[in-house]
Amino acid sequence: MGEAGKIRADGCKRDSSNGRDRAGKPSVGTHRGGSPADRRGRRVTIREIAEAAGVSVSTVSHVLNEYGDIGPDTERRVRQVMKEMNYYPSSLARRLVKKRSYLFQLLLFSVEGLHHPFFYEVTCGITDEVEKAGYDLLLGVKDSDDRRWRDSLKRCYESKVEGIIVMGTLPGPELFEEIRAGGIPTVFIDIPYEGPRATYVTSDNVRGARMATEHLISLGHRKIAFLDGYNLHFSDELLLEKDPSGSQDLPDARILLQGISEARLAGYREALNAHDVPFNTDLILYGDYTKAGAKETVRSMLRDHADVTAIFAISDVMAIGAMQAVRESGGRVPADVAVIGYDDIESASYVRPALSTVKQHGEEMGRSAVRQVLKLIGNPGKTPEKVTLPVELVVRESCGALPGQ
Repeated sequence: MGEAGKIRADGCKRDSSNGRDRAGKPSVGTHRGGSPADRRGRRVTIREIAEAAGVSVSTVSHVLNEYGDIGPDTERRVRQVMKEMNYYPSSLARRLVKKRSYLFQLLLFSVEGLHHPFFYEVTCGITDEVEKAGYDLLLGVKDSDDRRWRDSLKRCYESKVEGIIVMGTLPGPELFEEIRAGGIPTVFIDIPYEGPRATYVTSDNVRGARMATEHLISLGHRKIAFLDGYNLHFSDELLLEKDPSGSQDLPDARILLQGISEARLAGYREALNAHDVPFNTDLILYGDYTKAGAKETVRSMLRDHADVTAIFAISDVMAIGAMQAVRESGGRVPADVAVIGYDDIESASYVRPALSTVKQHGEEMGRSAVRQVLKLIGNPGKTPEKVTLPVELVVRESCGALPGQ
């Protein structure tokens, strides 16, 4: 359909003197839009693109404006020439033509923000996929207790943001009410929320936690501490009564705020139950998702529970802090205390001993989140299903068998 597409496109008259097509719309990426300089330091125009590709200026304009009426072979040729000539369309002109913002908003609620290695991996995946889709990304980073998060949402509405991605530990369940009311397509990462124009992407956290705990049990460990992030659990009684297969019976606000912790706690408990290992609420620890927080709580735990022989931390950052606490308390990893983490951040393989962990695919999680937002934008009446990504057990040096096992 290459020639037919070309003829049809050529029939759309364009006044080359003002950079507008027959409909009076500015052509995306014309020299007026400010394309980058070519190798000679001069701006490349769409007329030069057209000459190099052997097509009309109008055909190039239709490719840039994504009218969908150009044959695939012709479109590929035009885009290849643009790439070779280092030409990029003007995002501002594109927005004017389409009357759309082409903006995504990433809201990250985290004390460490992008300094956290796993959040950084996810953000890299988001950035790559957003760019591939032709959008720009706005970034908002807030601490979980920062009450100014409503200002971030207000800016989303003012900027006509087309999609929102949310990750981290949320400031409260009222955030969901605000997002639901705003109607902007939203995807949460590791936060199990589904609603009108909203869904989530997560890893198989229950399975990952069960694999980590069963690995420790297989090495003979039965006194296994669970190192959580924030203490958002309601009570010991609720922990004991809750079905270890999941968090469906928990109050909604708790599920939403504590998604990954609940899922990983469920996997930990499943493994204990499957191997007749008693569950002890005294061995549920909280490290604030930081090395310093993990060090402090593990040092205290080792004083009060000297019989603990293994620690499962729900993040590698806390696992590394736990290993430091064991060493600073006069112990050895893994000879005295085995430690396993979660995430498989880059430094997990560099610490000594190298950290055993559960690998999440952070970049793919970010890419999947963007793809889900695009589905919500393209199909406003249909909410896509949640995405659950697989995890893998990575065995390194930080877990050893108990003597005699």
